[in-house]
Amino acid sequence: MENSGRAKTADERLTISRRSSGDLLSERARQGGSRMGQRFTVAVLAGTTMWLAAYATASAQACAAPGTASTVCSGNCASIMVGSTQGTPGNTVAIPISFTQGPDDGQPGQGFDEVAAIAFTLGVPGTGDGTPLTFDCTNGNLADGAVTPGAGIASNFTVVVENAQCTNRNRCLCADTSAGQTVDNFVNLVVYGPKNLPEQGPVQIPVLPASGQLVSLTMRLAANASGNIPLHIFSALPGGAATPQFAANLSIGDQAACDVTANSQNRSNVLFTDGSVTVGGVIGCVGDCDSSHSVAINELIIGVNIALGSAPLSSCTAFDANSDGMVSINELIQAVNNALNGCPASS
Repeated sequence: MENSGRAKTADERLTISRRSSGDLLSERARQGGSRMGQRFTVAVLAGTTMWLAAYATASAQACAAPGTASTVCSGNCASIMVGSTQGTPGNTVAIPISFTQGPDDGQPGQGFDEVAAIAFTLGVPGTGDGTPLTFDCTNGNLADGAVTPGAGIASNFTVVVENAQCTNRNRCLCADTSAGQTVDNFVNLVVYGPKNLPEQGPVQIPVLPASGQLVSLTMRLAANASGNIPLHIFSALPGGAATPQFAANLSIGDQAACDVTANSQNRSNVLFTDGSVTVGGVIGCVGDCDSSHSVAINELIIGVNIALGSAPLSSCTAFDANSDGMVSINELIQAVNNALNGCPASS
């Protein structure tokens, strides 16, 4: 994981960007005029625009004019999913974010089936009010373990938290509130590769894994946090929460360095699944019907039946993590995670 402001001035980062990517500059228009130089990745985080670009390989292809995501994805699409979890006030929670490539579109090196870079803003909360979730920070930097790349990402991709530091800014994730700085209630993330650039010669841009976890965010619940905290990836699609100032809508770029966030008919090429953090006094193990501190296959089947309405909630109330009288997709996902990874240690 790379912290965007660590140990480099804006000019130093610009020099690195120019040397590595032929004058491709990454710049975010925000208070203080801070610049974030990324190697061969342009990520302009300003309002609602995010551009992903890169040096293409020797078989470079021309990019079609990018569409604007104004219609929800239907049919074949890539997908990004924010996991749901639960925790107690004052303690930390792990928020997994996963990505799945779209199905083969028949265009080698291009399209939503060969996504090579992603940039997005996660609202914590997605409603944009309050700061119930924050990162632990050390000396103005994210603490170790705050952002963990997925197993398929760590070796050949870089994860950048663009708004980690407040250098030349008055707001960020690791803000000094005593100096009048404001803590962001959103996380600006960029994932791109390759992690290591050759000293010279062409650059082969790797494609993200077909599916799996992009990152896991370890965040701390505020002492006064309560209820259900929505976790939302902002996009240009209508009807969703407004993208915060200094944040950006999701964008994806393919191996040919083209922006493929939407198609020529302005249909989004990405399906979204938002997550949530349920705050309670005691962490339970979602899906653990018999209190055995584990979730078995037969218990997952019970949860699915409750969600479908073919079994009463009373058959396993452990699936109703937020006590709303029903079983949601997010609760089923949490139960599956508990079945695969084990129940939370404190449950």
